[in-house]
Amino acid sequence: MLMDVLGILIGFIAIMLLFSLLVTALVHGAQAALNLRFKNLKVVLNQFFQNMDFVEQKVTNAILSHIENQFPNGLYATALPLNIPGNRLKLTSIGQQELITIINNTRDVSIEEKEQLKKKVQDHFQTLEEIMSQRFKQWMHQISIALAFVLCFVFQLNCFSVLSQLNHDSAFRQQTLILADQLNTQASTADMQSDTLQNHLSSLQFEITPKQWPSYYFALEVSTLSHWLGIIFSSILISLGAPFWFNRLKDMASLRDNLSKAKT
Repeated sequence: MLMDVLGILIGFIAIMLLFSLLVTALVHGAQAALNLRFKNLKVVLNQFFQNMDFVEQKVTNAILSHIENQFPNGLYATALPLNIPGNRLKLTSIGQQELITIINNTRDVSIEEKEQLKKKVQDHFQTLEEIMSQRFKQWMHQISIALAFVLCFVFQLNCFSVLSQLNHDSAFRQQTLILADQLNTQASTADMQSDTLQNHLSSLQFEITPKQWPSYYFALEVSTLSHWLGIIFSSILISLGAPFWFNRLKDMASLRDNLSKAKT
């Protein structure tokens, strides 16, 4: 009985981890495609300079323009020329000395203003870095929640239905346990390739079926409410992140192994 309960929990965790990995892959893709790190850098620096009474907006714009024209230290391999629209690599972070150098090289800024700016940067750069980091994490978390909801909606991933299926369908539960063992052998959550994720989704028969959406989400039935609640709870669980579910999977697998050894 206890081993059956553990099997259900491990299978459920494996499914949550699988979809969390898919969300992580999509978030990283969105982050790279939309240059979110650079946009976060630009927004925080803009607010930082605007809070200084002696800095005019044109000076802030000049510094930000200078930063925007900088290339990152490491250039990533690309199949397209760097100078075409939409393929310009942006800075994802900036160091204190690098920011001071940019201020020194910015035109239309008086020497006195440059010295004041450099003093502010030196005094508050650590706080500036913390704000950048916190703001970026908030952005990523919000995007993760949104993408988790979209995935749950598209795949009709209802955590209540999943638990019920794991409890009553032994073949489905066995398939999720196989998935759990495969995921548990990964050195980290970053080792999973996109084609492998798709294969796992297919093996568990998670498919996109738009024809079922009207009856599943919009039918005037009591069950429709439970469907929406299941999708919402699934979204919240998936948004906890792949590292969280990866650690839970290891914990449950270790507990199962210890119990199995104790019986023998």
